[in-house]
Amino acid sequence: MVSALSPRVLGIFFAIAATLIFSMQDAMTKQLVETHSVWFILMARYWVHLIVATGWAASTRKGLAGTLRTGNLKLQITRGALLFAEISLITISFSFLGLAEVTAVLMAHPLIATALAVVILGEPVGWRRVTALLVGMIGLLIIVQPGGDIWGPGALVVLAAAVSFGLYQLFTRMASAHDGPVTHFFYVGLIGTIMSTYMGLQHVPAIETINWTLLSLVCLSSMCAHFSLMKALSLTMASDIQPFAYLQLVWAIPVGFVVFGDLPTTTTLLGAVLIVGAGLFTLFRQRKVQEQVATDPVKAPNTP
Repeated sequence: MVSALSPRVLGIFFAIAATLIFSMQDAMTKQLVETHSVWFILMARYWVHLIVATGWAASTRKGLAGTLRTGNLKLQITRGALLFAEISLITISFSFLGLAEVTAVLMAHPLIATALAVVILGEPVGWRRVTALLVGMIGLLIIVQPGGDIWGPGALVVLAAAVSFGLYQLFTRMASAHDGPVTHFFYVGLIGTIMSTYMGLQHVPAIETINWTLLSLVCLSSMCAHFSLMKALSLTMASDIQPFAYLQLVWAIPVGFVVFGDLPTTTTLLGAVLIVGAGLFTLFRQRKVQEQVATDPVKAPNTP
C-alpha cells in the first residue's frame, strides 16, 4: 500500500516545491523590473527555456525532430502566445502591485478556465459549479476593489494575465489529445523566444549595469519550477496536485513581507479565501463526477 502511494506523495511534494519556487521567482522578478526592461527579462528567460527544452527534447527517444512533430501546430502556437502574454503581463504588474495582490488575483485562473470551457468547449456545468464561479468572482471583486486603492492599471493587467492563463490551460487540455509534455514544453519556449527576442534586443542594458546574479536566479528558478511541475505531473494525476497550486498564495505573503515589507490588506485576504475556497470546491466537484462516471456511468449526473 505504501509503495502504491509513493509516486502520488512524491508528485505532491514536487508540486508544493514548484509553488514555493514560483513565489521566490516572482519576488526576484519584481526586484529586477525596477532596474531592467521587461522585454530584456522576458528574452533572457525564454532563451534559457529554449536551450533547456532543446536539450531535453534531444535526449528523449523521439529526439528533437520527433518532438517538433505536432498534431496541431496552430494550437501549439496559440498556447505559446497565450503563456507569453500571461508571463509578460504578470511581469509588468509587479511594477504596480505587491506580490500577494498579484498572486491572489492570478489564483482565479482555474475558475476562469472553467468558465471559458463552458463558453468555448460547451462543457456542461451544474448549479454547484456555477455557484462556486460566482463566489470566486465575488472574491476577485473584493480584492481589486473597483473604485478603491488597488483598482487601476495594475489590477487590469493582472486580470488580463489571469484570463490569458485560463485560456492557456484550456488550449493545453485540447493540445494534450495530440502531443506530449515535452512537445508542449518545447513549443512554449520556441514561441516565447520568437516573440520576445526582437524587442528584448532593443532594450539590452549596458553590460556593466546588468544584475547578472538576480537575472540568473530568475532564469534558474523558472526552470526549476517548471521541472518540478512537470515531474509532479509525471508521477501523479493533475487532479491530485491542482489543489496545492493555491499554496503559491500562502508563500507569496511571507516572501512579499520579507523582501519588500508588504503585507496584504484584510480585503485581499478575504477575497483570496473566497477564490481559493471556490477553486477547491470546483476541483473537488469535478473529481467526484469523474469518479462517478468511472464507477457507474448510468448513475453519474449529467452535469458536474
